[in-house]
Amino acid sequence: MTLTDYSHLKQQIILSAGQSDKHSQILGVLKEYYKDEIDSPRRLENINTIGELMRVLEIRDILSEDNVMPLKEVASRLLNNRELLRKIDNYESTHVPRGNINQYVVDQHHNHSTSKNETIETMNSNPLGTMSKRKKERILETITEEIGIFWRDLARNLKIRECVIDEIDLNNKNLSTKAAKLLEAYEHKADPQRWFFVLCEALEKARRKDISRSLQDIISMNI
Repeated sequence: MTLTDYSHLKQQIILSAGQSDKHSQILGVLKEYYKDEIDSPRRLENINTIGELMRVLEIRDILSEDNVMPLKEVASRLLNNRELLRKIDNYESTHVPRGNINQYVVDQHHNHSTSKNETIETMNSNPLGTMSKRKKERILETITEEIGIFWRDLARNLKIRECVIDEIDLNNKNLSTKAAKLLEAYEHKADPQRWFFVLCEALEKARRKDISRSLQDIISMNI
């Protein structure tokens, strides 16, 4: 499974919002804006990040591949948003509607096939470059604690050499330590601008989309 144009665009918006000093302010405005569509005071109260809000809007079928207006609502409130708005406009002008398909359901039940040569466009603004130490530590900690027996699958999807995987397996006893060593090996070779996107994609291929979603929530936090 690879990231679709829609998923990549959504991640860029969420990442940029998570890095913004206005994150809490934007979140409050949009929660009020969409409260009638969400139609659940309890669920609304439990939304703490832009990423969580976007996921709820997907479940409600308010945000989808065919309707990215909520992403535009977020981007329009960010500083230095010209490039993000340009990407949204470009997506809207080139996207071919797929009909009334709920993106959340699609993500849960279907694989998206793409060309092997397809690449994910590098974010010009590179918000990952300013990621806080605490946020990165939370991301790595989440993976090491939750990946479990899937660490080998993750390693292969991150294109870690088999001999390195065998060495990690031989020299470490518990799964969390193996996962930590795997991530060290990945960080050493990863593209600083794309490592997060590649990591999420590898998790999805390793059948751990739940962890990928957790990372996207973390990346949108203002920490």
